[in-house]
Amino acid sequence: MYIQKIKLHNYRRFKDLEIPFKEGRNVLVGDNESGKSSILEAIDLTARGSRHRVEDIGLETLFNVQVIREFMEGERQLANLPELFVELYLGGIVEEGLDGNENSEGRQAYGLRMLFEPDPLLSRQTLAVLQAENAYFPFEFYTISFMTFSGESFNGYTKRVKTVFLDNSTIGNEHALNEFISTIYGVALNQVEQLATKHSYGNSKAGFKNTVLTPFNNKLPDGYSFAVKNTGKNCLENDLTIELDGVPISEKGTGIQCMLKTQLALKRSPDIPVIMIEEPENHLSHLNMRKMIDDIEANNEAQLFISTHSDLISTRLDLRNCILMNSATPEKTISMDFIDDNTAKFFMKAPDNNMLQFVLAKKVILVEGDAEFILMDAFCQRVFGHPLNELGIDVIAVDGKCFKRYLEIAKVLNNRVAVITDNDGNYAENIMSAYQGYMNNEFDNIRVYADTNNQRFTFEVAVYADNQADCDAMFAGGRRTLTVQQYMLANKAEAAYKLLSEKRETIETPQYIREALEWVNV
Repeated sequence: MYIQKIKLHNYRRFKDLEIPFKEGRNVLVGDNESGKSSILEAIDLTARGSRHRVEDIGLETLFNVQVIREFMEGERQLANLPELFVELYLGGIVEEGLDGNENSEGRQAYGLRMLFEPDPLLSRQTLAVLQAENAYFPFEFYTISFMTFSGESFNGYTKRVKTVFLDNSTIGNEHALNEFISTIYGVALNQVEQLATKHSYGNSKAGFKNTVLTPFNNKLPDGYSFAVKNTGKNCLENDLTIELDGVPISEKGTGIQCMLKTQLALKRSPDIPVIMIEEPENHLSHLNMRKMIDDIEANNEAQLFISTHSDLISTRLDLRNCILMNSATPEKTISMDFIDDNTAKFFMKAPDNNMLQFVLAKKVILVEGDAEFILMDAFCQRVFGHPLNELGIDVIAVDGKCFKRYLEIAKVLNNRVAVITDNDGNYAENIMSAYQGYMNNEFDNIRVYADTNNQRFTFEVAVYADNQADCDAMFAGGRRTLTVQQYMLANKAEAAYKLLSEKRETIETPQYIREALEWVNV
């Protein structure tokens, strides 16, 4: 069983959103407040079927703020009260009783639905609230229901799809750890085994009372006796923990907890068809993150939903599994399965590719190396009087041979991308010919810039030519074997840093770089 797609209506920042999913891995990427966590939460709440969990979060938190505001600023008619729903459309081997047409599409399908709607039995009270002078939105008069598409209700005890949600942002939280342990316990033991275990646990508590505590009861007044709590917070599920080599996982460091919980959930994947992981990179060293990725890659049984800000995770798990979310346009998501096989495999192996920065940026400058990267902010300040970050321009250092890999992605994403590169002594061959298909404005969002003068064959040569007096004064002193230009070519990053440190306010910007900055900042 797997989730084919999710539909959200008035849920958090989404008025209406539909996202198709892959049967295997689904990696949600996006900037802050783009809604990645909300998607995982919506899947978890709907599959779990727990009213208590929804009430803990609060309907007022889950409802789309703009929809509520628009209703309250309008005529506030009872018939126009908004509803909220989440629908999970299921595929694969699905249990009976999940199929029907009780969904927003009105068609026969397998699935689950979480619905918040006004309680019709409380219409009179709701109307009174809405007509009051200081009216407020009547969240307390809403009902919460969990239904299959056949119309059958379910709850946390009768849930129809087993899931586990590993929220690494709450690592170390006792409640979250207890929920995880309870989930693993629930899939490791069938219902009969759970009942037998609870019964045995209750008997052991009674035995402790009758054997160990009885001798001390004569120290209490008549009628009183020591006993062991056996309800509520003291039931088996809340007393359980999980140990590794005799040490409770709660006593492990946060990073190790992340790894252990993920490994344990993946090992139970035959019993848990849907596993959600919120930012698995949290608390992990680079080495441990690579180990976790290896564990995820080795799992082919569960459907995985992963939200991340990590380039390593998104590229190693195949960019084609990524779903790009946008904070500016929440109803628009982009599946990156358009990437060709060679490009996807390239980024799986490429080190330090900054791919997420690239796909999330609206304005990007790709440069060849550290020297260009170091000085680009100073150039921007000279051209516009503002640094790069104030103008929303990202600069990414890329091996020049890889530029086209990024441009293949930019063609579809439509973010504004300027490539700044060297002509290497032959502008016609290394720029015009090498970047054929990009040099005649074939794409509105892509431009390639290099110095057209073959004598200015690389960045350092162009910078020296436009800032010769300053460079001579800074780098000529005491040198006998290297010219200033040769020194700058042999010590690219160091020379760039010294120029930035001492000449940031006066450095002249090469013309081709000025043109790139002016174009990308439109």
